[in-house]
Amino acid sequence: MSDTDSKSTPSSPNTLRQRNRNPLRSESSKRQAKELPGSRSKWSTLQSWSDKLQWFLLTPIRFIICISTVTLFMFAYFGFMIPILWAKPLWPRLYWGYEGKLYRWLQAFVAYWGHTADYNVYEYGDDISQYCDSDRVLVMCNHQSTADVPCLFAVLQHKGVASRKTVWLMDQMFKWTPFGIIGQMHGDYFIKQGKSTRDSELNRLKEHLRNVFWERDRRWVVLFPEGGFYYKRIEQSQAYGRKNGFPHLEHVTLPRMGAVKAILEEVGPRDDDGEMIKTKSGSKIEIIKDTIGAIREKKYVKETRPPIKYVLDITIAYPNGQPLSIFTLCFGTREKCDIAVHYKIFKADEVPFDDEIKLRDWMYSVYEHKDQLLDNFYQFGKFDRNDTGDRIIFPWSKIILQYLFWITSFVVQIKIYHFLLTQFYHFLFPSY
Repeated sequence: MSDTDSKSTPSSPNTLRQRNRNPLRSESSKRQAKELPGSRSKWSTLQSWSDKLQWFLLTPIRFIICISTVTLFMFAYFGFMIPILWAKPLWPRLYWGYEGKLYRWLQAFVAYWGHTADYNVYEYGDDISQYCDSDRVLVMCNHQSTADVPCLFAVLQHKGVASRKTVWLMDQMFKWTPFGIIGQMHGDYFIKQGKSTRDSELNRLKEHLRNVFWERDRRWVVLFPEGGFYYKRIEQSQAYGRKNGFPHLEHVTLPRMGAVKAILEEVGPRDDDGEMIKTKSGSKIEIIKDTIGAIREKKYVKETRPPIKYVLDITIAYPNGQPLSIFTLCFGTREKCDIAVHYKIFKADEVPFDDEIKLRDWMYSVYEHKDQLLDNFYQFGKFDRNDTGDRIIFPWSKIILQYLFWITSFVVQIKIYHFLLTQFYHFLFPSY
């Protein structure tokens, strides 16, 4: 992968529409596109009846292991968190570091689902390893199915502290799932969709970030700007684009900019040159006092509240444009295939979030380029001419040890809490 830290802001939508839609066609115009593995069911690829019988018997067991482990993890998570709740107000750095480790393990379990079913994830595009530890990053990703989040979990497992120091923006419907319940404690934000609540939700998002982002030392904010699954929004998006002269997209939908604008306004780049200082009296003494105060404030903000410095655009591509689902990952019902993830990094101070029209055009140009990348991948199996992907690998020894650790932890915790509750009951009712 190549490092493009200094990439400039993308061209406007009008400029991009004038370009050749698929640059790979110039070198492969006579080549017929091959269908990538991943469209058939796993059952149809099995040759012998013994293989089919084995798959038929093992698939329900696999599903039970996947679902039960996450459920057991949720209870074990709270079992580990309760003894350290005292540190939340007294030693927050210890508390959130401890909580972050558990949160990362939860992501790992979900990430393993696809890996153990032979759905491998490959990374392409810019080298983002240098942005994973100390930099604050806003992550935008296309949204096709329920498998997108597990794919991102797999990616994050190899991204240092960014894997546990994240703020996820998710639909409110996920709030009371096992991941949602833990996400509420972690500080993730669950947004309520709808025009009637749009302004109030964005204000609540800003307030949430104000209370969580720096206090809990978050690094990455992850969201899906399309506002819903591709298959649910594509017709409406294309109709809206035709009506208003916006880009016609085939593989993604026109993104919504409200959440991106709110995030960058609240925790995004700041002007290092400062603003014009106004005073009521206009005296030199007051001006000097205000100037010193402004300098102190800027120094404080710069040192203790580092803003988002980069915007990372992630494009997830499934074979033949047929997304997997979370149930596919659990059951392993599709044939072995590869999932591609493409990265493109931008500097946040080059994003015109102070102007709605300019921000809209910027995001539309990013998604038009994303649409072209996906068109390339679906046609030719690669995003561009020089694609070289890196496979994300999880050692089986690590997977097995983590499963054993958390299942054992759940059993031990059940016994401990049963013992404590029994002793407490006998203390209250000694005669019984």
